[in-house]
Amino acid sequence: MSGPADKTAASSVGERLRAARERQGLTLQKMSEDLHLDLPVIEAMEEDRFRMLGAPVYARGHLRKYAQLLGLEVGAVLEAYEAAHTGPVAPSLVPASTEHPALPPDRSPASVLWIRTAATLGVLALIAAGVWWYLGKQRAEPESAGAASPVTANEVEANSETMNATVPVPVPAVSAPPAVRPPAVPPRATTKPAVARTLAPDDRATGDAGEARLRLRFLSESWAEIYDATGTRLLFDQRAANTTRTVVGVPPFRVLLGNSAGVELSINGRPVTVPDQARYGATARFRVMPGGSALASWGAQ
Repeated sequence: MSGPADKTAASSVGERLRAARERQGLTLQKMSEDLHLDLPVIEAMEEDRFRMLGAPVYARGHLRKYAQLLGLEVGAVLEAYEAAHTGPVAPSLVPASTEHPALPPDRSPASVLWIRTAATLGVLALIAAGVWWYLGKQRAEPESAGAASPVTANEVEANSETMNATVPVPVPAVSAPPAVRPPAVPPRATTKPAVARTLAPDDRATGDAGEARLRLRFLSESWAEIYDATGTRLLFDQRAANTTRTVVGVPPFRVLLGNSAGVELSINGRPVTVPDQARYGATARFRVMPGGSALASWGAQ
């Protein structure tokens, strides 16, 4: 009759992990905190739902770290995973940070619509005021001309006797109304500021400093996912060993490596060292600054 050891050997990868955790009296929440992984990821590993872990390189890295934490033999766990894994799995996308696409308060669609509406109403009000002034002046001139005292026949005759000449009746001069010019409409502001082409001299530069070249040299097979400061995805691929890839974008770059030990990085010719705080087993998530330093943080600067 087979004993507990045989039953453990015949169980799946997830059952081994769950059994080891329960024997040690550990909770799923405790595992999530120690591994720095979300609770659904821990549950997916214990339920053999490896497709939720993304690419195979991610799954192997999570399983290796979980097995080490529980004191299990890492080689046996990975062999069981490889035996149960039927084929490559498309990696899950890492959503880009939402702070880059968001419009600033003064450039939101509602504010732009309000500004355009206010400008249009202002132009119409100025045109209407000019027309009203012109019509009022036209009405006022005939009234002022009619109010002038007329020259009587007796006065003309008396003046003619005195001066022996005919005095012409004065005719009020009508001045031409000034041309009404519509107010000048200020030019629209450009929607995107021009991006400087010079590179930032140090790590204090932000995404507006210009573009930089990030070069990756793959010593072994690894998955790589890279975003620049504008939120543009520059690379999302699994690269073979002994290959290189160069991307161009606005720093700082957000980098996710599936096998961080097998990838060398440099920015504008400066080598980049992956910080230990950014490593989670085989994977690493970090930011590469323009000066060549790397920060163990995935969020935007």
